[in-house]
Amino acid sequence: MGTLYIVATPIGNLKDITLRALEILKSVDVILAEDTRVTRKLLSHYGIKKQVLRYIDSRDFERFENIALVTDAGTPGISDPGRRLVENLFKKGFKIIPIPGPSALSALISVSDIDLRGFLFLGFPPHKKGRRTFFKRVAQSETPVVLFESPHRILRTLKELQASAGERWVNVGRELTKLHEEVFRGKLSEALAHFEGEKERGEFVVIIDA
Repeated sequence: MGTLYIVATPIGNLKDITLRALEILKSVDVILAEDTRVTRKLLSHYGIKKQVLRYIDSRDFERFENIALVTDAGTPGISDPGRRLVENLFKKGFKIIPIPGPSALSALISVSDIDLRGFLFLGFPPHKKGRRTFFKRVAQSETPVVLFESPHRILRTLKELQASAGERWVNVGRELTKLHEEVFRGKLSEALAHFEGEKERGEFVVIIDA
């Protein structure tokens, strides 16, 4: 049958792409993207001319033999679309091949001062329903917890973390691999003071110690 490649792309610095990823993007029949505009900028940077379609769960892509799935930044499937595509095409006989590379999750873990020999990854907190349960789970975890957050909700999330989990040691990564990359290490109260009033920019990765 066909092959689906899960291709990791840079989370900021365009040089953080593997030679194998570039080879795959050049060779496939079609590239499925979270946002075609973002993906076309990457392809243009490397002189790759390829059909790019927006990935939507309800669309049927099995007519293509060789497919690459990319997200806007990082590794598909980590709090990004892709699971259903993998599931559907696997059932239809496609080979599923990972093309590993950048991830904001592993980038922050690699420079963390928290013991992460074991950890719980929870992705993005719910926007509304389920937030109390989410933060209760963080507070009760016996291992460090890693989560993602947007610049528009980071202060709210830090406040709710402090209210539910108390004064914990945290690492907060923002705009990893980009020009204004920042890794904050300190207590939750210090993180709140540090990011209070700052311009809303950059995606966040937060590690909360147990």
